[in-house]
Amino acid sequence: IRAAADRVEAARARLSPAGALSDPWIGVGIQNLPLGRENNGGHGLGGPDPMTMKMVELGQTIPFPEKLELRRRAAEYELAAAEASLAGARLEVEREVKDAYYELAFLDRVLEVLERSRALMASFVQVVESRYGLGVASQREVLEARAEAARLAQEAAAVVEQRRAALARLNAALDRPSDTPVERPVIPPRIAQAAVAKSPTRMRFAASALGARGADSPLPPLAELQETALRENPELRAQQAMISAQEARVELARKAHLPDFDFALQYGQRDARPDMVSAMVSVEIPIWKGRKQDMQVKEAEAELSALRAEHHARANAIRARVAELYAELERDRTQLALYANSIIPQGRAALASATASYEVGRADFLTVLENQATLYDYEIAYFRVLTDFARKLAELEQVVGKEVLR
Repeated sequence: IRAAADRVEAARARLSPAGALSDPWIGVGIQNLPLGRENNGGHGLGGPDPMTMKMVELGQTIPFPEKLELRRRAAEYELAAAEASLAGARLEVEREVKDAYYELAFLDRVLEVLERSRALMASFVQVVESRYGLGVASQREVLEARAEAARLAQEAAAVVEQRRAALARLNAALDRPSDTPVERPVIPPRIAQAAVAKSPTRMRFAASALGARGADSPLPPLAELQETALRENPELRAQQAMISAQEARVELARKAHLPDFDFALQYGQRDARPDMVSAMVSVEIPIWKGRKQDMQVKEAEAELSALRAEHHARANAIRARVAELYAELERDRTQLALYANSIIPQGRAALASATASYEVGRADFLTVLENQATLYDYEIAYFRVLTDFARKLAELEQVVGKEVLR
């Protein structure tokens, strides 16, 4: 951000020179000083040559009308492009911060699920060991329970290291030491409520067909988002400003063959004779116009065409990316509703049923472990989808150039 801000200041500093006249020049010297001696009518040496003068010259170049204005206009559009790039840098850093922060929030939720699973597994181990002591459980079941508890501990260690990496990434974006703590990161309630309703059981679908999207989307219509992105996206605004700057350069190239005017005023001082004043106006003669100025016009027009093509291609890419993110966000909303409304409650019920059956000897311990692992996977998947929703929303806001939730 600081680099982009400095480039804005550099572009602003170029405004004044772009519209200013070139510096005038001044020169001093001696004019018409004879190199030899001149005989004056055969009567000896004559006096000072009457044409010898001590000279002072002052001159200024005046560009052909509109050239300075076109140069300043190009510089103004370059400033606009730099300002748009600064806005883009801010949005990019904001997205990086959100992305790392949401990943931290996800990893903390994973650790919470792991802790619950570990506590549950500890109670399972006690039950299995008690049943083993009574002779109604096998040693294999005891070993399986302990192995599952060790696996959860190993997974927790891996998640802790992932959290350290995510924390370092967040602090890098914030320009802070890598180990600066961030306490209790959470998905903002506004985003969580947009992702999954307070009462998921009330979620409606746009149609009864399999795979239908959820109704009552918190996002504006796709076409509206795409139009907003084409208007507000900083990269597109910077490209458009550079196109306008290049259009000014094309006009300037077309006027390059029109002459600039050099004005000069000379004052000559002569010994024992009247001083002299001279004035001069000169212009360039564009005798190489076909090989020089016309080629400069062709170059400027080709560069303008390239900039327009790049802008068109980038606009298409942004339109497609908005549609892609929109579809992914709607998919995440649907998945979250299904997880919250059906999948996780059923997983909990299945685990409770398997546990109760095992305690009375009507199910084996492997069934309990499978149900416990399944519930763990469901809960982790729920938080993964919720985090992905928040991260994709942050990217969508970066692409669109503004907040998008209604």
